[in-house]
Amino acid sequence: MDFKYSPLGANEFRLLTLHPRFPDSHEDVSPREFPISCTLIPYSRAQSPPYKALSYTWGDPSNTAPITVNGSTFHVTANLFAALEHIRDDTSAVTLWIDAICINQQDDMEKTEQVKMMKEIYDSSEHARAWLGPAGDGTDGALEELDRVGSLIIAKGLMEPIKEFFKLPPDQVERYAVLESIIKEGLAPFVAEAVKDTSQTMSFYGNACEVLSREYWRRVWIVQEIIVSPQIVLQCGKTTVEFPTLYAGTCYMLLLGTQIVSWQMEKIGGIHNMDEESARIFQFAISLATEGTRLSNTTKLFGVRLRYQQELARSSEASQPSTSGSSLFELVARIHVTGAIKAYCGATNPRDRIFALLGMANDSSRLGIQPDYDQSKTCSEVYTHAAREIIGSGQVDFLSLSQPQGRQPDLPSWVPDLRAEWILRPCGQLPWDSAFKAFVSSPESAKRHAPAETGAYIPNQIRLFGYQVDIIEEMGRPWTPHYIDGCSNESSLPAISEYLVDITNLCAKSDAKFAETQHDIYATTTDRSTAHKRVPVADQEEYGTGFIRRAVSPTIVRDDQKPRGMSYRNMLGWQRDRRPFLSENGYVGLAPLHAQIGDVIVVLENAKFPYILRVISDGIYNLVGEAYVHGIMYGEFLTEKIRSGGMRTFTLS
Repeated sequence: MDFKYSPLGANEFRLLTLHPRFPDSHEDVSPREFPISCTLIPYSRAQSPPYKALSYTWGDPSNTAPITVNGSTFHVTANLFAALEHIRDDTSAVTLWIDAICINQQDDMEKTEQVKMMKEIYDSSEHARAWLGPAGDGTDGALEELDRVGSLIIAKGLMEPIKEFFKLPPDQVERYAVLESIIKEGLAPFVAEAVKDTSQTMSFYGNACEVLSREYWRRVWIVQEIIVSPQIVLQCGKTTVEFPTLYAGTCYMLLLGTQIVSWQMEKIGGIHNMDEESARIFQFAISLATEGTRLSNTTKLFGVRLRYQQELARSSEASQPSTSGSSLFELVARIHVTGAIKAYCGATNPRDRIFALLGMANDSSRLGIQPDYDQSKTCSEVYTHAAREIIGSGQVDFLSLSQPQGRQPDLPSWVPDLRAEWILRPCGQLPWDSAFKAFVSSPESAKRHAPAETGAYIPNQIRLFGYQVDIIEEMGRPWTPHYIDGCSNESSLPAISEYLVDITNLCAKSDAKFAETQHDIYATTTDRSTAHKRVPVADQEEYGTGFIRRAVSPTIVRDDQKPRGMSYRNMLGWQRDRRPFLSENGYVGLAPLHAQIGDVIVVLENAKFPYILRVISDGIYNLVGEAYVHGIMYGEFLTEKIRSGGMRTFTLS
């Protein structure tokens, strides 16, 4: 007989008792003779026994296996079955919370209420048990090595310097030197060990990357489970490792390549002394870095967890109510936005790309967004409601996440489609990290509490305040470097040349407009004279150079100009999927690939980035996307406009 759920009372949840493998001490009997048996019991949230919360991926819903729950048959996915089989103890019962079993997945009302509790469920558990899947070739050894190295790094007191190092702003060169020295000295024994047997190191690295890039790390619900759980035990097959040591071991992996380069460069006395052995070691370091790109989802997740837990600890130490967490906008961007390499955060139900983040968002209550699994509410409606509330709260640059790649046609143009395979960083950076401030406050805007009209609205439309800057007059060729090779190898040079030539030509036409009208759109002569160099990288060369300069010694930078060239190429890659443009008044910039001649350039209230709009009808526009417009990114355009007024309403559909 199949299992049937009983309704839950208010503030109740269910816990699963996983019975031991060998009941009544029958250790000599094959485990197959005792199939997985469990008891499911409802408890008040305030009075429940200690439990572990399982974090896992569901897997293929059509591939199931039977277990017994309360004496009845219950079908679970093959991945969950494997997790239960590996977690089951030989002689002791284990109490677990598992969403697929403890929540009636066929009851949308119950599911909605239980999802609202999930943050507290994981937060109150003894620990989250993260099931990474069955063991594979070499995975046991890789996890054991990560545990060993991570434990040593923690024991040496290196984790705090490493955490600070990863968060260091690009301009903190002096502090970088201090941290570099500490980390370099602390990791020296590990570097020597890695170089001594490169094949063994590469094998470990590959096996570790296999575990750390599994499907588990690419599911959106994992974000909340990993971030809010105070303690995490990760399990692959029968091997377990605690989160702090795994994180430390992963940091070692991320640092190893650059540390090997620095170690070898110091050993030979500079790049001009390169020999065959050094070239082999450099190639080894590059191979490690290439393999490490598989960890992008995992390291992103670790970073969000670190920020959340640190903020939580600070609130606790100050004996203040917790203000930990990030805004929903920030969480959406940090989880779903990628850089120059594609990454993807999956969900069986696409609405979960919003719902799974609400428990961590510190503004979800203020925004009035709650999980709602009513089948009549479409994914498009969920995304549109979230976008309207986020933008209406003043976070206008949520618009910058609305991009064309992989977009489905059921959304308004101004609503980001989180189902897309990837969303690129706007202008190569996240809004809160950007120094851009295209909009500066005006007397008109100071009178309002929000940059959007939040009263009665037409479905699928939003009304925003702002200024029209100009109209696109001419466009260059698309800039679409390959996602794998990017701008790092010689094969990319023809495309780079075309891109730079187009921008140089557009800048020359801008100069000709100035010569003819004697009306300079730029605030300074430097803005005009440097446009051909700053436009291709969206004025981010120095941002990139900060990272490059910290990856090599100052001596190497003086001896070899490659680092600056590498920096510039790197920043070119961040501007992928753009087209250069020239406006009627002479502005040169970068617009989304699908921008067209005649599209309108605007600065919207509270926005860091300018935006490109397309006229649909009188007063109605479609959003094309955010843009880099040289000469207005730091509020220059609005100085005159603020004095003369001219703010208007743009209705986006």
